Amino acid sequence: MLIKVSNVTKRYGDIKALDGLSLEIKKGRIFGLLGVNGAGKSTLLSVLNGLTDIDEGDVEIFGLDLKKEIREIRNISSIVPQNLAFYEKLTVKENLEFFSNIQKASKENFLKAIEINDLSELLNQEASTLSGGQKRRLNMAIGLLNDPQIIYFDEPTVGIDPKSRNDILDSIRSYKDLGITVVYTSHYMNEIEKICDDVAVIAKGKLIEQGTLKEILQSKSQTLEKHFLELTSEAQDV
Repeated sequence: MLIKVSNVTKRYGDIKALDGLSLEIKKGRIFGLLGVNGAGKSTLLSVLNGLTDIDEGDVEIFGLDLKKEIREIRNISSIVPQNLAFYEKLTVKENLEFFSNIQKASKENFLKAIEINDLSELLNQEASTLSGGQKRRLNMAIGLLNDPQIIYFDEPTVGIDPKSRNDILDSIRSYKDLGITVVYTSHYMNEIEKICDDVAVIAKGKLIEQGTLKEILQSKSQTLEKHFLELTSEAQDV
């Protein structure tokens, strides 16, 4: 397994954002983390990237202990946050050059990030003038600069139009062809169906069910069916 999460608990006061969560993620797959808002998806991504300490449990990534070898783990991973993480007053090219210098990215990775995210015609445009979908693509490109073996996406399609959403999903699906393992969080089942190989459904910080996409779609679990109803209801409210 590329990632192994074992009995992880994270508390914020009296609230358990993660409650004894265990799951496994295979190398070279697109792994969907599905759950309603507040399920614990973003907290888990923060944990896997060493941005949030855990109270109990263990995490291994590529056989590395998260608690002891976080620097090595960060060298092979990247996270694309839900919030936009670039400079609005810089052009697309200037942003990519700035973050390339920080991450000591190669010219090859710089060009690959531009191509995969379809930014070549936007390089001289100030980031503040980009559409919502274009800003998301720039956010994604920055996440590719360090040539990660694992890349995490925290609901990257929030607040964008359907066409831009489909373009972004197509780009993410192409990351798999580069040999990158993708962990993708969403509360939209149709997004998970479009790009994911494997799925874990979580609620209130607990694992509801995990399996291949086909197994999850065919599951007759009453708990899982109830959860899908909650997801459908939430998606209609957005």
